[in-house]
Amino acid sequence: MLNDVREQDMGVRYLRKVIEGSITDPLLLIGEEGVGRRFSVTEAAKELWSKGDPLSSHCYQLDHGVHPDFILVKPPETKEIGIDTIRDVIRSTVTFPSLSKVRFIVIDGADRMTVPAGNALLKTLEQPPKRTQFFLLAERAEAVLPTIRSRCGEVRYNRLSENFILSVLIGDPGKTEMDCLRALVYSRLAEGSVSRAVSYSGAGVLDLRNRILMLVKLGLSGDLSSIFSAVDNLYSKKPEDDELSLGLRFLDFLVRDLVMAKYDTSRLVNADLSEELKILSGQLGDNRIQALRSELRTFQKRSEGRINIPFHVKTLFATVFSGI
Repeated sequence: MLNDVREQDMGVRYLRKVIEGSITDPLLLIGEEGVGRRFSVTEAAKELWSKGDPLSSHCYQLDHGVHPDFILVKPPETKEIGIDTIRDVIRSTVTFPSLSKVRFIVIDGADRMTVPAGNALLKTLEQPPKRTQFFLLAERAEAVLPTIRSRCGEVRYNRLSENFILSVLIGDPGKTEMDCLRALVYSRLAEGSVSRAVSYSGAGVLDLRNRILMLVKLGLSGDLSSIFSAVDNLYSKKPEDDELSLGLRFLDFLVRDLVMAKYDTSRLVNADLSEELKILSGQLGDNRIQALRSELRTFQKRSEGRINIPFHVKTLFATVFSGI
């Protein structure tokens, strides 16, 4: 139920108005993956349809993803939501809900709809069918078609607090000190997303983080051929196996930590490496750290388009560490 939604007061406030019937317009829920947008809509459906009974058949079906009146649309990984998918959604609104008074349609990835798909949905959003409530989820409002945004009420979801994410990761009070330290690192790497933090902890991504750190250490040797080989080892031609993009995210955190290490190690994202980063920061020096930071920012702007990531990462390291 909505009482189980944490740290999203605005979202809960709007969803309660949906339950009360005072909001029937489509809602556009803006926030990063893993901050509770989809979870809160599901909990609102439970509260509306089960009248507070967690053991009801509505709750059971929602928990197992089989409720006929809760339609969830998500784009395939790395792809967009196309017009055929949206046409299927529109056709589903012609009939009345099967088991409840109001059907929920959740389009998770409104910022990844093709233009034709978005245009096909406009009329339905402008005049939503009775007994149908639309929820559109997007990570970035500016990536949603303006015509779609103008037909929805916009609700912002915040990043979740570090303490909340830690409470989810630690759970068992019997965790060791090292387990708690790793949980702190995962929570900080996740940047407010509980699902990302859980995914990181389950996948053991600190090994990848450590390999990225080794790239920076290799830079001190000036051995560019070894750096280039290490970059190639991170890259795979299969998109689902490509660790380099995630590695770049970790590199960004490491560079920020190298700046902070001289001032306050308690604020480091990579808290388990505090002493190591403090030493490395001194070895690199302010000028090289700032150069690394500057080149990384330039790379991040380029990476918004389709580019050869390994080539540009090699260029980044060559620019910063050549001549050592």
